[in-house]
Amino acid sequence: MNEYLKNHLARIHDSLYLSLITIDQALSKEQATIELAHELSRLLTQMDRGSRLKQDLKETEAEAYRQVEEGVTHD
Repeated sequence: MNEYLKNHLARIHDSLYLSLITIDQALSKEQATIELAHELSRLLTQMDRGSRLKQDLKETEAEAYRQVEEGVTHD
């Protein structure tokens, strides 16, 4: 895996990790909180506006396919 792909995957991980922490906390409390509502709003806004996460996902997908086609990634 090249540095380009690793960097994009790290950014995707960081973005999703923060969102999952909030959702996990909400599930453990079994009650919606204002923090959960804000986090869900942030995620929706991010996706609607063509967020960096969405772009990172697209670029990472393309790079992964490119590497597979070139035989760089081996199972």
